[in-house]
Amino acid sequence: MSLDDLLKDRNEAALSDFSRAITIDPDYTWARYQRGQIYREIGRHDEALEDFSRAIELVPDDAAYRAERGETYRVLRRYDEALADFSRAIDLDQEYPWALGSRGQVYRSLRRHEEALADFDRAIELRPSMAWVIAERGELYRTMGRQDQAISDFSRAIEIQSDYIWAIGHRAIAYREQQRYDEAIADLDQAIQIEDKQAWLYAERGEAHRLMGHFDEALDDLSHALEIDPNYAWALGSRGAARRSIGQTDDALADFSRAIELDDGYIWVIMQRGTLYRSQKRYDEALADFSRVIELRPSHANALAERGEIHRLHKRYEEALADFSGAIEANPAYAWAIGSRGQAYRALGRNSEALEDFSRAHDLRPDEAWIIAERGETYRVLRRYEEAIADFSRAIEMNPKDSWALSRRGAAYQSLKIFEEAYIDLTRAVEIDPNNAWAWAQRGALFRQM
Repeated sequence: MSLDDLLKDRNEAALSDFSRAITIDPDYTWARYQRGQIYREIGRHDEALEDFSRAIELVPDDAAYRAERGETYRVLRRYDEALADFSRAIDLDQEYPWALGSRGQVYRSLRRHEEALADFDRAIELRPSMAWVIAERGELYRTMGRQDQAISDFSRAIEIQSDYIWAIGHRAIAYREQQRYDEAIADLDQAIQIEDKQAWLYAERGEAHRLMGHFDEALDDLSHALEIDPNYAWALGSRGAARRSIGQTDDALADFSRAIELDDGYIWVIMQRGTLYRSQKRYDEALADFSRVIELRPSHANALAERGEIHRLHKRYEEALADFSGAIEANPAYAWAIGSRGQAYRALGRNSEALEDFSRAHDLRPDEAWIIAERGETYRVLRRYEEAIADFSRAIEMNPKDSWALSRRGAAYQSLKIFEEAYIDLTRAVEIDPNNAWAWAQRGALFRQM
């Protein structure tokens, strides 16, 4: 074998040599350790585990062998086994920064954030220039919502290793989450200049463009990401959202459905498809999507509220109440769910509870015209006409073309026998929305009453 051949495929050459050494000496633990690392790097995880396990059998107290097997378990997402190996490695060598950092990664994957943070802190204390551990701590801070600390750690890692693509890309994500889109895009531009074949970098840049409303740039980047990796569910979901924003509904649905086909537990995309189905009045399909989200995450407030709204639109008021109440329990400040529950209560004739919900929703979102108008309608049903007119007037001031609120205020005026104002409101309502049957009928009743 020539040197050129060796350089072309060093892993295969190394595997061949390590395997030859192990054939000669099956108990050669260092060779098994090295071969196990190569097996893991090329995705042959079972063989990697076999080598590390044999090395551990031969030398049970070697921290490195334990840690490398732990890393293989971590890559396979066998986190309990990974934790056991990393913890044993750290017991054997309490100043082993690589094992501490890797165990921190496992804790982060298990959402055991404080334990992860303790491991990362200790690893960095032992080796302050270990860029990957600093970046991992940054990612932990980001998932904990501590974006400023995340950005600080990512920046420190990049100072140590200027071409650290993972840290640059994840700093961009933290910037995006702070709505610092220009800085996010600058980071992603830099990362792509270093390595232009990583789909996730294009996808992240596309998402930043999407959130800025730059839909052409978003679609270009997201489509390029999918050329690199056609099975990239996250990029499909983001592209679907961009396509929905520019009215490409069928293409958006195709992207959402393909993303869900690839990852049937992808909650964000299932929600996106469900809300798109609801906007198209494809209620059965929307209901199925929202129910799937609730199955995956029973306390998902948005899915509960969206499903409740479909039940309400179909006059299944008890089911609607149950879902809205579940959403409010999950998020007590969810004004839309509270207001929507108020609508369901009023439909059931439970007007006091409806009034309570509308007032609570109004306190949370005082500038939501529809909530004020719905409370006005409840006052009207309760024959509290002056309060109804006050609410309708406020809602109309906020949204002068609200045919529904105008027609209801007209009806309140009619009940007070203020016929001229009633006529003006009802006429304006049908001018704005000629399909407002309720307003036409109410004006007809007004003519008879006058």
